[in-house]
Amino acid sequence: MREFYDGITFRTNVVAKKASLGLQHALERFEVTPEQWSVLNVVDQKAPISQRHVADFAEKDAPTVNRIIDVLVRKNLMTKMVDEKDRRITLLSLSIEGKQKVQLIRNVVEETCAHFYQGISDVELATYLDILARIENNLE
Repeated sequence: MREFYDGITFRTNVVAKKASLGLQHALERFEVTPEQWSVLNVVDQKAPISQRHVADFAEKDAPTVNRIIDVLVRKNLMTKMVDEKDRRITLLSLSIEGKQKVQLIRNVVEETCAHFYQGISDVELATYLDILARIENNLE
């Protein structure tokens, strides 16, 4: 049984690394890392959103998200504004340039993922996602 588990763990790590590298290569032309993309994607879907909530949705720690946000603001892809209801909260949104770039990136990410999942049915992917969720739950 140990060899079976070792094989699953090894193959999972190999696939995760290859997928991450494939996504990184797809994003290079946009000068955006996969980590930056995860933050841009959350902000695109949830804006205006606080930095704390971005960290929660992106499943990253707050200092990492803060560094990523600073980079994205410097790249003029994201804007910050103070929440009118609670001045202690900074809300994030995409800039006009950020919205345009996110749409281009989203198209490339979808093409890249379609390549990753080629030949695998939606039912198989749903089963895979369910299994991953159960494994993740066991890890927590």
